[in-house]
Amino acid sequence: MPSGSMSGGVSGPTSPPHPTVPSRPLRPSRYVPVSAATAFLVGSTTLFFCFTCPWLSEQFSVAVPIYNGVMFMFVLANFCMATFMDPGIFPRAEEDEDKEDDFRAPLYKTVEIRGIQVRMKWCSTCRFYRPPRCSHCSVCDNCVEDFDHHCPWVNNCIGRRNYRYFFLFLLSLTAHIMGVFGFGLLFILYHTQQLDRVHSAVTMAVMCVAGLFFIPVAGLTGFHVVLVARGRTTNEQVTGKFRGGVNPFTNGCLRNVSHVLCSSQAPRYLGRKRKAQTVSVQPPFLRPQLTEAQLAAKVLDNGIQGDLHRSKSSLEMMESQSADAEPPPPPKPELRYPGLSRGPAGHSEESSLLNKAPPTPTMFKYRPTYSSPGKNHTALTHAYANQGRDSDEVV
Repeated sequence: MPSGSMSGGVSGPTSPPHPTVPSRPLRPSRYVPVSAATAFLVGSTTLFFCFTCPWLSEQFSVAVPIYNGVMFMFVLANFCMATFMDPGIFPRAEEDEDKEDDFRAPLYKTVEIRGIQVRMKWCSTCRFYRPPRCSHCSVCDNCVEDFDHHCPWVNNCIGRRNYRYFFLFLLSLTAHIMGVFGFGLLFILYHTQQLDRVHSAVTMAVMCVAGLFFIPVAGLTGFHVVLVARGRTTNEQVTGKFRGGVNPFTNGCLRNVSHVLCSSQAPRYLGRKRKAQTVSVQPPFLRPQLTEAQLAAKVLDNGIQGDLHRSKSSLEMMESQSADAEPPPPPKPELRYPGLSRGPAGHSEESSLLNKAPPTPTMFKYRPTYSSPGKNHTALTHAYANQGRDSDEVV
């Protein structure tokens, strides 16, 4: 528990811990597709540069290996970004945040986007209502913003933050495969009489790998081009959302493409540094600071109509002077018989009797105790008794 510093009150930083994603069990089978894709991509491109590009640069131009090198680096960069970037995972709610909503909240909530009703579903795992276009990935076990799909070839979810790099990866990979296959075919056509040589054999092997991956990669690229043009995600297309109605998230073909390629990067929700929040608690005996509006209201409430222009410092000075002044003495208690206390300035007999209690007669010493009306009443009774006894003796 953080400790606070005492300065005019109790204050201390109370910064909640950063939300983290629960650790997932290590499953080596998840890394097999991404490892195979990396091996095929890097391996086939390396063989192409070592056995095919030297002859192409001598016979045609140096621009051939330069073009393939730049395209390969672009493919590799987008592949790494799509693999290692946070797709837009929402942090899970704390346990104390959903104690009331977990049992009372409905399963769906409806929001209106551009005049179209869109449902938000309650996620029992992450414990909040999923925003529109958000879905819970069963593989990563997280809610992802603008969820598209989970790609095993990059071992990551494709969401709002990394969809651009995934889309550019598909486009550049398709162009790279077409370049490798085309330049390899050109090499084979010039070496039809030397197919038994190592360079020709390696080139044909690279062409086979490129041709094997070209059909699925090109098909997936065309599918995502259509989705980007329509402003949809793979999840919405597969589940049939907005099939019979209007998609509220589309802005037209050109704007959809520019949004995917040229929009600013979405914020990251996990691992964001939060500013330490200070909580200051003032005891009730400390006066809070007054604003000008509160000062004017206080002056009016006190009945000071003519001193509206009085400054705040003068009012505080008056309050401090009144606080430093000694309190007035408490009022003297009134006697039960006020007539006895009135008299001349000198000490009268009645006042001396009130100040000095008479001796207790013998007959009252052995009487059992009982509740008396009060000390003053008892003293007065004894005074009257002594006066009567003195008058009898005089007579």
